[in-house]
Formats: sequence, structure tokens, C-alpha cells
Amino acid sequence: REIGVKPDDFVAIIADKSIEIIEGIYGIIKAGGAYVPIDPTYPEDRIKFIINDCSPKAILKYTAENFDVDVKMPVIDLGDKEVWSYNTDDLVITNKPTDLIYCIYTSGTTGQPKGSLIENRSVVRLVKNTNYIELDEHNVILQTGSMSFDASTLEVWGAFLNGGKLVISTQDVITDNVKLRALIAKENVNTMWLTSTLFNQMIGDENDMFDSLEHLMIGGEKLSDDHVRLMKSRDNGVKLTNGYGPTENTTFTTTYDIPADFEMIPIGKPIANTKIYIMNGNNLCGIGVPGELCTTGDGLARGYLNRPELTAEKFVDNPFGEGKMY
Repeated sequence: REIGVKPDDFVAIIADKSIEIIEGIYGIIKAGGAYVPIDPTYPEDRIKFIINDCSPKAILKYTAENFDVDVKMPVIDLGDKEVWSYNTDDLVITNKPTDLIYCIYTSGTTGQPKGSLIENRSVVRLVKNTNYIELDEHNVILQTGSMSFDASTLEVWGAFLNGGKLVISTQDVITDNVKLRALIAKENVNTMWLTSTLFNQMIGDENDMFDSLEHLMIGGEKLSDDHVRLMKSRDNGVKLTNGYGPTENTTFTTTYDIPADFEMIPIGKPIANTKIYIMNGNNLCGIGVPGELCTTGDGLARGYLNRPELTAEKFVDNPFGEGKMY
């Protein structure tokens, strides 16, 4: 707050997974602001675009030696010991459920990246009193992706808002079967999220790779039936869930718990405090009739940053109730 951060102000954070980035995010939120995670491996042009687009009050960085973009706002290095010598008194909570907690940018594969504006209540909807996963102090969750990937919302806040444990590691460990297996055993990891591509690679190499887990969620793109069957053939009792959802609806919109005798793998049903509709224009489609997947509920983003026309196009008034439909 010493630099004037208040509700709905942005603070960018450029760092790889570490305890320092978690502490930085806590500080941003406790000051009332919203964090904008930026992967330090992004190309310089993408980093510049995000910073210019969100105009943060400050930038936090940690082990991002290659970050030398010329900026006008303060840059705070979390590796500087002096940063940790400031006043440690607890701050008065200023955040409301409808204040922003983060802005995560899409990949930009179909044009310029879009910043999805996510509110505090949307994160609460994802990880509290939900129906697709049991989250409490028993959970030991391994963070597998970058903070700039919205699956981190489930990993980080799923652990911290439920008294669980978050395990942080480097990407070379996450992508190496031998190192990952050792880490899972050492930290007693019981809950994980993986992209379907990484899952396919790992389970294809060693089909007992995840036998010690209690819950494994996979998704990000269409699942491979063959690789899912490889794991299901183990009869290891691991709950395997297909998780589907756009960044605009806070990580998960629908989930499907995959049984051993599956014939196909759908995206499943909406999670708690979420509804989905299959629409043809303004009309609901009948069962089995293809249409456009639309969603409503507490997970919905406020919209896109600095894209009012696109926000108005994609986030329309909900014809079936309060709020917006995406």
C-alpha cells in the first residue's frame, strides 16, 4: 500500500514458481490489488504488451534476470533482502467479493492476448464448497504449471483456502518421470492437475506413474482414450477427472469422473455454482442437438481488460436469470 495499491489496481509479477512469488501474490491481494502473472520465459514483445495493456502500479520480480524491459512504474526485486524489512503489521482487509483478484492473459494464438478479469468470488466458487473435488487439510497438491496458466488457480488457492499443502518444484522435475515420481513420494503428493499432453507422455512411458495419488485431474484439450485406458487398467483406485473450462470461467466449467468401463469421455456436468446451456442463437437446443456452449454463474470473469466491444460480444445478459452469460 506504500505505493498506493487499492482495489482493482494491478501489480504485475514476473517470476517462476517459488515461495517468493506466492508471498508476493499474498502481498498484492492483502494490499487490495490484483496480480497479473507473467511468465519470465515469455518473449520480450509479449511481456511489453501485457505491461502496457494492464498498466500495473508496480512490478514484482524474482529470479527474472532477463527482464530488462524499460518501464515507468516501480520494479521490486523479491530477491532483495531490504524488501522484507518493511512494516509487517497485518493490513485491514479492503477487498470485496466483486473486486479483482487477478488478470490472466490468454495465449494469443488467434491474435493479441486478452486479459481475463477474475474476481475474488470466482476463485472462492472454484475451490470452496464445490462438488468435483474434496479439498481440506488432507490435500497435498503439486503445482505443475506456470502461474500464468489458470490451472494455478486450482492448485494454489485449492490448497491455501482449505488448509492444504502446496508443493512447488521446477519444470525440469515436473517433466521428468524419474524426478517427478521421487518428488511425489517424498512430499506425499495426493492431488495433481496435468495437461492431457503431459499426461499422455508420462502414462505412455510408465502406466503406474500415478498409482500413489488419490485424485488426478487432466484436460486442457481433448483426452486420448488409449492413454486414459492405460491408467485405468491399473485399477489403482485413483479418481481420474476430465476438467474442462475456459480462462473466462475460472479454470473449470464442467468436470467428468472417468469410470473404468468408459466408452467415451465427455466434458461432464457443471461444477457447483455454475450452469451451462446449449444454445442455438437465443433458443435452447434439444437433447442431442448440437449448439453453442454457454455458461453462467459465480465463476464468470468480469470481462476482458481494455476490450469493451469484445466483452459486450462474449459476455451477454443471462436470459435465464441474473448476471451475465459467456
